[in-house]
Amino acid sequence: MSDASPRPSPALVPLPAGATPLEPVALGDGAAGYAAAARAPRTWQAYRTDFRRFQRWCTAQSPPVPALPATPATVAAYLAAHAASHRPSTLARWCSALAVAHDLAGHPSPTRDPAVRTVLAGIRRTHRARPHRVAAPGPDQLRTLLAPLDPDQPRDARDRALILIGFAGALRRSELAALTLADLVLDTDGLRVFIAASKTDPTGTGHTRGLAYGTHPDTCPVRAWQAWLHHRHPSHPSHPSQPVPDRGGHPAPAPPTPRAGSAFVGIDRWGHLATRGLSDRAIAAIISDRARAAGLPGHWAGHSLRRGFATTAYRAGTAEIALMRHGRWRSPAAMRGYIDEGTVWTDNPSRTLGL
Repeated sequence: MSDASPRPSPALVPLPAGATPLEPVALGDGAAGYAAAARAPRTWQAYRTDFRRFQRWCTAQSPPVPALPATPATVAAYLAAHAASHRPSTLARWCSALAVAHDLAGHPSPTRDPAVRTVLAGIRRTHRARPHRVAAPGPDQLRTLLAPLDPDQPRDARDRALILIGFAGALRRSELAALTLADLVLDTDGLRVFIAASKTDPTGTGHTRGLAYGTHPDTCPVRAWQAWLHHRHPSHPSHPSQPVPDRGGHPAPAPPTPRAGSAFVGIDRWGHLATRGLSDRAIAAIISDRARAAGLPGHWAGHSLRRGFATTAYRAGTAEIALMRHGRWRSPAAMRGYIDEGTVWTDNPSRTLGL
């Protein structure tokens, strides 16, 4: 018998009621766990939701059409039926879900057919939408946002640290939510932040980024972290109210940070800290709620901190290669998508026309 015998296909295993081919039901418990770890839990959930939507649409056709395997014509018709009501980026995500479902079931994916790709390209050209940009704050907006926050209050200290670390580290909301206490380490130069996994690092190799001490204490991410750590781990003598300066005039690093637990956790109405970390949605809500309370204009969301970092650093003259490395952008084009609108007046040639 050949060592290259084909592996069992999940399609040969009956699916439980309500299941989708995105469930690794053909695998044992140990293997299934690793299969699930191939993508983020939220990605799997989005794929399942998207595939079930496709299943319902296929069932509603007259006559009903198979959802698995689906034909390129079925997928093309599905995309066309939703082109006017959904963004092209949403339709592209639906295609990703269909591709994964077919791959796991051992079928060729209809989304790779040239006809489907051509239809999707035509939808993008026909239904062009102006990009939905969130606010990109700079230091002045951050000072306005943070002015009402009292570092002696647990919730205010947490939100201050979360916002400043997210801004200085160009962190996505999912990356902020994933941080543990062990991922943030103080040293004489600032705060080292280990980002275990991110959108551009799906295998979890991880990156360490340094956040320097701020020139202004009210917007310093290092001092903000020390103030929050005083609440997060009360026995840890790191509160910046009594700093011990090093030779550079900065507070000396505190003793080693406790190793276990989420960096940012929930807080109840009485100020009691939870053990469970904040979700990425909770972090987005904190940012938007704080901006609204401060009366700041624009649409603030979880991505505002990352966009604000990119725009502010670029305006300050930071080299693109340094921006890309710190923000973990894989290409200059991806990075420039964060700064184009915010730098419209930077080196603007229309000023030189003598009009």
